[in-house]
Amino acid sequence: MSDVSKGDVWVVVLHEIMMHIQKFVDDNPMEYKGKEMKAYTTGLGMVAILCKRMIEDIKGEKNE
Repeated sequence: MSDVSKGDVWVVVLHEIMMHIQKFVDDNPMEYKGKEMKAYTTGLGMVAILCKRMIEDIKGEKNE
């Protein structure tokens, strides 16, 4: 069997979400400007931080 765990899969998925978040910020598909752009990037940044913390938690559990 494979050595891949559910945690490993989640790390990959969360990392991919973070890459998509960065692409959304860079591309600005809704063409936000001003305060809307600040709110948009702040919201996406919060999601990216959440993903990063989740990855850290998953890796911490694996090391225990």
